[in-house]
Amino acid sequence: MPGKVSMMRSLQDYDISPETGFLPPEPPLRRLLNPYFDPWESTMDDFNGLLLAGRLRERVRKLPILNHKQLKSKPEYRRAFLVLCMLSHGYVWGKHEEVSESLPPCLAIPWTHIASHLGVCPVVCHASVVLWNYKPLWEDGPLDLSNLAALTTYSGSVDEAWFYLVTVAIEAAGAPAIASIIKALDHVQANDEKALIADLTHINSCLADMNVALARMSEKCDPYVFYWKIRPYLAGWENMADAGLPLGLIYEGVDNLWDAESDEYADMSHLSEAERMLQQYRKYAGGSAAQSSLIHALDVAFGVEHHPTGERKARRPSNAQRLDRYNNMPPTNTAVELTGKRHSDTLATMERTRSQEEMKPNRNNFIQTMRKYMPREHRHFLADLEKAANLRPFMLNLQAMEEDLTEQQKSLLEAYNGCLDQLKAFRDKHVQIVSLYIVNQARKGPNIPHGGFAIDHTKATTNIKLTEKAPDTDSNSEADDAPSKPNILYPQTALSTSPSLSKSSSLHKLNNLLPTLGLAKFVDPESKVVRGTGGTNVMPFLKQSRDETADTKIALSQPVDIQAPTQPVSQKISWTDWLRK
Repeated sequence: MPGKVSMMRSLQDYDISPETGFLPPEPPLRRLLNPYFDPWESTMDDFNGLLLAGRLRERVRKLPILNHKQLKSKPEYRRAFLVLCMLSHGYVWGKHEEVSESLPPCLAIPWTHIASHLGVCPVVCHASVVLWNYKPLWEDGPLDLSNLAALTTYSGSVDEAWFYLVTVAIEAAGAPAIASIIKALDHVQANDEKALIADLTHINSCLADMNVALARMSEKCDPYVFYWKIRPYLAGWENMADAGLPLGLIYEGVDNLWDAESDEYADMSHLSEAERMLQQYRKYAGGSAAQSSLIHALDVAFGVEHHPTGERKARRPSNAQRLDRYNNMPPTNTAVELTGKRHSDTLATMERTRSQEEMKPNRNNFIQTMRKYMPREHRHFLADLEKAANLRPFMLNLQAMEEDLTEQQKSLLEAYNGCLDQLKAFRDKHVQIVSLYIVNQARKGPNIPHGGFAIDHTKATTNIKLTEKAPDTDSNSEADDAPSKPNILYPQTALSTSPSLSKSSSLHKLNNLLPTLGLAKFVDPESKVVRGTGGTNVMPFLKQSRDETADTKIALSQPVDIQAPTQPVSQKISWTDWLRK
């Protein structure tokens, strides 16, 4: 059966290396050597100490606004982006400090320009802390955990470095599979079954190596340290109302009213003061494993379809949905989300610049939205791969010919299913890790009442709500005598009411101008929702993704006689051994 004609360009055109995959072909820069950027690099030299001492914000406010155009190469842009990710998220979330609702111009302006150059969002992402955040210990050594070190971390801990490096090792292990995926497209087109079996066998081996690397997460990354000390800094500004950022983050000095696609300024004369303030806010998801281009590429190549969480059965999308990869997702501009007013229709296009009409949509909006956080070239690779993918139609055609299959064709189906088994095993392990590292930790709570994060030492009521004081309010009210309330900087689950808002903050002013925003909502302490750093309700999403991978396998009507394994005697095992199962 002839497949689709491959429209893929060379991997290098997508900034992908046949050897290192989505990792850079050369190790990331360890430092920006241009003295012009010494203010950034010298701050990074003291980063962990400044954060620990609670003086990072003080240092950052003294930084000059540097011109991103002084960066001369892609490796320099990547290094600058990583540096600004570290400084910006450290500034916003702090250490034993209240969350900052705004980012100063010295960070916001260059970060936004550099993100635009790389085709990512100005927020911490998989590319920044994984793809561009490692160094080999020996230049001629392998890209595996025996030869890797992290360039920088928020906490300065071994646990955080190991968390990033395991993910680097997974990317390196899966890198050779990308070239085999491209070969498989051509071999399907040529109906070369023998070569296709070799391609799938190689992909299976890469997936097995990815599983081995993932299983090592527990060796040097403690679940408690990860959840309470590391994970908060990987959060973005979307779905962060209970962390003190209900509207997102203000990027000071960045003109949100400029539309780069139409090259026009918006007419703001009709907007109220509150609506103009809303235009300053941006919402972005944080770093997430769902931003890995490698996992997306494997899903696309094998035809794994992901549907909205809770909807396993696919519904035929409308024409309008087909044209919009990010349909029904919240915009990054808070004003558009809350008021429904757009200053330009082009804001709704969400970078629809590459013939999206021909693109096969993946129905899970969250997964598709995560592509915005990938480097531009990698995103383009996935879009082109979706058009060229022909492996699953080829396998479905073999399934239809079941009674007339040759032994080679049966082996081909087994090789295809074997790869899906490995991909499902990867997702099984991921579910186990998330259960141990996130869900269980959220249920247990911190070892100390405030989780090691910010404590509001001012006196406040137990259930804080923003209300304007009447002119004759007695200053010696009951609220003044109420005990102080611990204020967790980034509540991993809903542990208390939302943080109090400073009267000098933009949020406080907006709450008075637009009380319908409900910025002082009570957070239900019985809430069972545990969100990932990408902002999604993590466990249902991961479990469904795993099950959808299993559903993709090609089932033959003829049953296979497999002897049921004997059930082992139940015994207690360590969580390290459990992860290795």
